[in-house]
Amino acid sequence: MIPIFSVGFILPLLFACATPAAALEKQDQATPAVAQQADWLAHASRLEKKRDWPGLLVWGGHWARAEPANASAWFVQGRAYSEMRRYPEAIAAYQQNLRIEPNDVYALNNLGNQYQSSKLYREAITAFRDAVQINPGYNVAWHNLGLTFFNLKGVAGVTQALQRLHASDPLLAEAWRNLAVEYSLSRNPGVAQRAIGVLRGLDADKRRRMFEILFASL
Repeated sequence: MIPIFSVGFILPLLFACATPAAALEKQDQATPAVAQQADWLAHASRLEKKRDWPGLLVWGGHWARAEPANASAWFVQGRAYSEMRRYPEAIAAYQQNLRIEPNDVYALNNLGNQYQSSKLYREAITAFRDAVQINPGYNVAWHNLGLTFFNLKGVAGVTQALQRLHASDPLLAEAWRNLAVEYSLSRNPGVAQRAIGVLRGLDADKRRRMFEILFASL
């Protein structure tokens, strides 16, 4: 099976809430009760870099109890659960993240990864599709969408879907073939980038129609 791409915890929010180095040195002794947003993020990042997944899970649990309406607290737990291969719990954590922040494309991408690992391919494709519908420029989710579609359908199944898509728009059929077949087989990033350049430039209605055609074949 062709691998897919996960997104780590280091998000733009981490850089916006940067913590001084001297404070980071003290965070092993920090208590959840006094931690602020920057502290939660910075310490979670340190645990991730150390690949301390049990520690990250505990930290995320403390954070969620302190700030249950903070989506990032649930993202942290999803990240830890996924690395520990506890996929149902990772799915639940990312779903809670998305209940709080429905447009979080990082969580949608990682949720798709957990579905893929659980062999829930249609659900995975739906999550990746939702991510690129929200942010058509999110290349990671486009990559994962094409790879998962190929993993699920294989060359024959993708070819059938492309025939339906070609009847609607030959340009889109070619772009999707490049992403879902050529890139999946060659792993040539240039092939994927050219395809994504076409797909991300679609207007919302055309992108929605494309997905209707592709999903009809699942």
